[in-house]
Amino acid sequence: MRFLIEKLKLNFEAEQNRYILWLPVLFASGIGLFFLLQRDPSLWVVCSLLEVLILLIFLFRYHENALFLLKCLLIVCLGFTDIYLQSFYRLKHIQSPTDDKELTYLTGRIVAVEHNSQGKVRLLLDDAADFEHERQGLYRVTLRNNQTPFQTGDCVEMVATLMRPSLPVLPNTYQFDRKAFFEGIRAVGYASSLVYSAQCLRDLSWIERLKVFFENLRHKAVVRVEQNMEPDEAAIAAAVLAGERGAISPQLYQQYRDSGLAHFLSISGLHMGLMAAMAFFVLRLLIALIPPLALRFDSRKPAAVFAIFISLIYLFISGMAVPSQRAFMMTSLVLLGIIFNREAISMRTASFAAIVLLVVSPQVLISAGFQMSFAAVVVLIAFYERFATTLQRFFKRMGNVQKLAAYFIGLLLTDLVASLATLPFTIYHFNQISFYTLLGNLLAAPFIGFIVMPFILLSLILMPFGLDVWCLKIVGIGLWAVNQVTSYVSSLPGAGFRVAAMPLWGLLLIVLGGLWLCLWQRPWRRFGWLAIVAGVLSMLSVQKPIMLYDATGKVTAFADNNHQLVLMPTRGQKWLKNIWLEKMLISEPDDAMNKALKQIYQGKKINKELIDLSCGAKECVYRGLIRWRKNGKIEIEGKVRDTFADGGGAVYETPQGLRVQTVRESVGHRAWN
Repeated sequence: MRFLIEKLKLNFEAEQNRYILWLPVLFASGIGLFFLLQRDPSLWVVCSLLEVLILLIFLFRYHENALFLLKCLLIVCLGFTDIYLQSFYRLKHIQSPTDDKELTYLTGRIVAVEHNSQGKVRLLLDDAADFEHERQGLYRVTLRNNQTPFQTGDCVEMVATLMRPSLPVLPNTYQFDRKAFFEGIRAVGYASSLVYSAQCLRDLSWIERLKVFFENLRHKAVVRVEQNMEPDEAAIAAAVLAGERGAISPQLYQQYRDSGLAHFLSISGLHMGLMAAMAFFVLRLLIALIPPLALRFDSRKPAAVFAIFISLIYLFISGMAVPSQRAFMMTSLVLLGIIFNREAISMRTASFAAIVLLVVSPQVLISAGFQMSFAAVVVLIAFYERFATTLQRFFKRMGNVQKLAAYFIGLLLTDLVASLATLPFTIYHFNQISFYTLLGNLLAAPFIGFIVMPFILLSLILMPFGLDVWCLKIVGIGLWAVNQVTSYVSSLPGAGFRVAAMPLWGLLLIVLGGLWLCLWQRPWRRFGWLAIVAGVLSMLSVQKPIMLYDATGKVTAFADNNHQLVLMPTRGQKWLKNIWLEKMLISEPDDAMNKALKQIYQGKKINKELIDLSCGAKECVYRGLIRWRKNGKIEIEGKVRDTFADGGGAVYETPQGLRVQTVRESVGHRAWN
C-alpha cells in the first residue's frame, strides 16, 4: 500500500506543468455542488466558508501539502460562490411569479423575436409593466395569430395569459424553470389579444442599441433566407446562419439526430472554424496578389485579425449561444497565437476558454452544449497530443494523391474521436446513439465544407448590398444535398438507437475518468479507464418505473405485462406526452394497441394478458396496488398522493414494496422553483 502511495506521489509531482489544467475542473466542481443541493444555503454560510478557507491558507502557508489542498478547496469554493451570487442576484431582482395562470394587460420592449417548435412567433419582452406597476425580469410571450412580427427594440402592448416556467415533467430530467431563471425569464405565456404598438417607458442605452442592431440584423438574415430557399433548406440555413432552429420540422430534426449530424444545427466549432479559416485564407490570397505587400509583410497576421473580426460578427448574428461563445473564444485564441507567434491549439487554450466561460456564466456548466463542445475539444487535443508525431511520420511518407485520401481519413478519425467523446452526454441528455455518424459526416462534409459554409460567408458579406440572392441559392443547393444525406443515413436499420439515460453518478464517473485520461500525460493516466468503465456499467443499474403520473394526476403511463410503459389514452398534454415518449423509451402504440387501451380505460374490457389494469367509470386499479381516480387523485398502497405537490412522479417496484420518486424530490426547493 505504501509503495502504491509513493508511486502516485511521484507521478503527481512529475506532472506539475499540468496542474493549471485542473483549475476549471475544480471551479466547475464548486458550481456542480451548488446545483446538487436540495435547498439554497444562507449567504452568511457561503461567505463564512470562504473566509475560513482564506484564514486556513494563511495559517498553513508554510505547510506545502496542506496549503496545496486548501488552495484546491478554495477554487472549488470560489466556483460555488460565483454561481451562488449570480443566483442570489437574480432572486433579488426578479419577482417570483404566481403558480396559477394570470390574465393581465402587459406592455414591454421586444428584445428578441423567436419561433417555437410549432413555428409560432415568440416575443421576449423587457421593461415590462401592467396597469399597476413595472414588472421585473423578462417575459416570453407566444403570438397565437398570424400577426406580422414586430422588430427588436419596438415597444408593444397586449392582453396576455402568463404563468411561471414549468417544473420538469419527470424526475431527474431537464429543468425548464432553472434555465428560464438564469436567462432572467420571470414568466411565459401567450397573447390573448392582438399585439399593438406602444410608447416606450425609457430610451435605450448605447449597449442596448448595439444589441438591438445585431438582433434586427439577425432577423433580417433569417427573412432573406426564407425568401430565397425552399422551406426545409431555409430552416436549416436559418439554424446555421442565425442560430434560429424553430422552423425546423420535427421529422427533419429527427433525421439529423439519427444520422449523427445534429451538431451541424448548433453553431459551434465546426461553423466558427470554417468561417474563420475561409476569412483567413481569402485575405492571405488577396495580399499574395499584391507583391509589394506580400514581400514586405507577414500576411498571416492581418489575415488573423480579419478572421477574428468576421468570427465576431458571426457570433453576434448567430445569437451568442453557449457553443458559439466557446467556439469563438477557442478560434480567437488560435488566431491570437498566430498574431503573437505562440502555439495555437493546446490544452491550456481550452482550459483558459473554459474558465472564462464558467466565471462569466457559471450556469452553462449544466447545459448540454457546454458539456459536449468541451468534451470534444479536450479529447481531440489529448488525442493529437498523444499521436501527433506518429501521424506526421505517416503523412510525410505519402504522395499527393495519397495525401488527398489521408485528408478524408483524418476527417473520419477526427469525427470518430469527437463522437466517442460526446457519446456519454448524448445518452444522458438525448437517450440516443447514432450508429452511422461516421457515414453521415463523411457524405455531408464535402457539401458543408465546399458549398454551404463558403457561400454563407459570402452571402453575409454581400447581404448589406442586396447582392446575396445567388449566394443563398447555392447554399440552398448544398443544404438540399445535406438533407438528402440525412434522409438516406437515418433510413438505415438501427440508425437512431434509443437507450435509457445513464444515472448522473455514472456520467460523473465517465467525465472524471476522461479528464484523468486526457489532462495527465504519464502512464498513471490510464487509471482513468477504470472510472470510464464503471460509468458505462452504471447503465445496467437503470430501473424502469411501473407507472408515471403528471402534476395534474390526469396523464399517466403504466407498465404492461412485457414491462413496457404504455400511455393511457387521455386527452391533451401532447407536449408532455412527447417528452415521456422520448425520455422513457415509450413506443407509440399501433392502432390495435390503442384500441385495446381505450377499451380498458373506458371500462368496456379487461385484458389481463396485455396489462393488469381494470377501469370503471371513475377510477382504474393497477395490479391491485395503485388506484388511479380519473379526477386526478392517485392512491398508492393505500396512501393518496398530492400530485400537484409532487409535481408528478414515477413509481418503482422494489422488494420492499412500491417506491415513489417525485419531481419535487428531484429538484428540491431552490430559488428557481
